[in-house]
Amino acid sequence: MIRSSLATDLSALEHIRPIRSAFVILAALSYTYAKHDVRALLPLGLGLLFTAIADRGITMRRRVTSMAGATIGITLGTALGCAVSSNQFLHIATGGLVGLLCGLIGVASIPAVTTGVLTLVIFTIFSGSPIDLLEWKANTAIMLLGGCIMIATVPVEIGVRSLVKRTPESTDELYRASFWERSKIHFHWSDPFILHSIRLAVVIIIATTLEEFVRFPHSYWIPMTVAWISKPDTDGTVDKVTRRVVGTLLGVAIAGTLIATTPYSGAFALIMIGIASYFVLAFLTPNYAITTTGITVFVFFLFRVVGFPMGGSIFARVASTLIAAGLVLTAVRIGPQSRKADADA
Repeated sequence: MIRSSLATDLSALEHIRPIRSAFVILAALSYTYAKHDVRALLPLGLGLLFTAIADRGITMRRRVTSMAGATIGITLGTALGCAVSSNQFLHIATGGLVGLLCGLIGVASIPAVTTGVLTLVIFTIFSGSPIDLLEWKANTAIMLLGGCIMIATVPVEIGVRSLVKRTPESTDELYRASFWERSKIHFHWSDPFILHSIRLAVVIIIATTLEEFVRFPHSYWIPMTVAWISKPDTDGTVDKVTRRVVGTLLGVAIAGTLIATTPYSGAFALIMIGIASYFVLAFLTPNYAITTTGITVFVFFLFRVVGFPMGGSIFARVASTLIAAGLVLTAVRIGPQSRKADADA
């Protein structure tokens, strides 16, 4: 399982965007760490990374549009997550509604699928994060700022590429049909996206209920993992679950070993966040297991530099990942089956 999960399509590996994004993340977090409340690093780091994940396409218009959609989604997810975090009933009920809506938005396009996934992930983090956070307005504003900073670097990158004559070949990437025209063909009960949205809502409700009543460190990791790995088709879900489990195990092994064997250093933690960002972004297409490893290392060191104690994190994250995997694999086999879907995230 590990060997197949680590098989990598090197032809799909890209360096320029991941390196640029990693440097932006490192620079922005380093400045914030030196000048401001370290709690701001959580929404800023996630806003920067998640907007970079949504950087799809070749033309500037397509890239900025995809990133802007994701920025709007994660900003709303932050505000809503913070708003319901203190009320168990609202947390669970809203989680199901957000899961349903984030699943449905994927009917429009691949970037819309990505936006839905990222929005749901951010909602689960801010509605269930156990650390001492800034108040909701500050978290929301900083999340938006992180997204805007990352978007602003796209024209700079394209300008530099033009100067050195390394601009990728442009293609017509604009959708000829409207958002509604692309979406309405999916609005029937047998459509895999509709079934996926309903399953996702139910599983998020179950996962969030477990988060509220299963008291071990970082239990928000259960619904968060559900958000990452759920897909409309059975084959895609099974593959993503496998790679998620392998990537999480590798990530906690790497991060846990480094944290256990090195004295705390803010500079070292920030460098690890920058390195992890590169692996998250560079391997999104070539190998999801390596991307998951990067996300796990990113989160471990981000929490560490924010100041949240890491005791019990390794067991908690592995256990939560396995619980989420079991929930998703069970749900995807309920009801009509779709072996293959057109979208990826």
